[in-house]
Amino acid sequence: MLNRLMFIYFIQKKGFLNNDLNYLRNKLNETQEKHGDNKFYSFYREFLLVLFHEGFARELDKRSAQTMQIIGKISYLNGGLFDVHELERKYPNIAIPDSAFEKIFDFFDKYDWHLDDRPVSDDKQINPDVIDHIFKKYINQKQTGAYYTKENITEYISKNTIIPYLFEEAKKKCEITFKENSYIWQMLKDNPDKYIYEAVRKGCDKDLSDYISKCIDNVSQREEWNTHPPATEEYALPTEIWRETVERRNRYFEVKSKLENCEINSINDFITYNLDIRQFVEDIITNTESSDLVKAFYYTIAGHIGEKSNGKDIPAMSILDPTCSSGVFLFAGLNILEPLYDACIDKMYDFKHEKPDSYKEFDSILEDIEKHPNKEYFTYKSIILNNLYEVDIMKEATEIDKLRLFLKLVLVQKLITKKTTMA
Repeated sequence: MLNRLMFIYFIQKKGFLNNDLNYLRNKLNETQEKHGDNKFYSFYREFLLVLFHEGFARELDKRSAQTMQIIGKISYLNGGLFDVHELERKYPNIAIPDSAFEKIFDFFDKYDWHLDDRPVSDDKQINPDVIDHIFKKYINQKQTGAYYTKENITEYISKNTIIPYLFEEAKKKCEITFKENSYIWQMLKDNPDKYIYEAVRKGCDKDLSDYISKCIDNVSQREEWNTHPPATEEYALPTEIWRETVERRNRYFEVKSKLENCEINSINDFITYNLDIRQFVEDIITNTESSDLVKAFYYTIAGHIGEKSNGKDIPAMSILDPTCSSGVFLFAGLNILEPLYDACIDKMYDFKHEKPDSYKEFDSILEDIEKHPNKEYFTYKSIILNNLYEVDIMKEATEIDKLRLFLKLVLVQKLITKKTTMA
């Protein structure tokens, strides 16, 4: 119930519910006025259940006139959040007093609800990421054995497992692109810095001072490296001492030399040398002139019905987090796949524009995209529905992750229109 109400608070503040920024509060007052002094259970049973099960969870053309009159102008949100819950089936006569909702809305109204990724500037602002923090506070970590991995680590782990798999699968379908002298390896030689992370490159375009340079060649001069003089901002990353700065510079020039000399020629080398593997695959797709390569990447990610592989349709790539908790690995996977989907779709449009009669194979995909509010919404929806899977011993975890992903869809859709559904 709280997940449902939080979701509604996020979207009502965008005016998505009957153009009413205080939709729930006003409907509570309206219901209570209708029943006079009998205010005990009217809001939950006579309004919320209708909103959830006859409104959000039912397509517009399948709603009754009575439902439309009760809930007003509400879009179809077929994401499972508003389906009849197992507790609602088991206990059909559940009753929740109006006073409970009055207290909840009083509490919610103390905060500013923002349906976007803006960082919160004070304790009164809430964005969808707050749901993750609420869940972490709610769980007894010692009792459940829950462990929360930071976003930079989940991003590192995810990209270095998802992208190599995608790369190798695409390689099987379009081998010529991945041969030793192809353009993809030439990209590394022509622009090595593009694939070395900015943090590694920091200050490496500047010559070191004489003091530091003489220390590099003479070990006896390094006594004060750890403390004096401190590594300056133009050369160093935060907290780096000169010893660490010099070691990082040496690593940078070593890796850059390997790139320029074509010594890095496999996707696993990107992991070994901690190179920007995601940028590399994006550039492969963006710079290709081969529709077969675009198909190889896109069908590996999104799957394809009718394209035969060993007598079977190609399934979409599946990313599973077997202990999902608050969904940080799922969001890492979402953020990794989104630009790759996007790059493939952009190339399809390019091919269709340049030679419309030669690339009819992309027609069905592009026509499907055009049925959605925008390309970004199509991409996120495709990833959420087809690529991401999760398991957890706590049902609350999967419910909260569904809510967060659902809110992500609303965010990228920008505006809910009359002719658009959420799934």
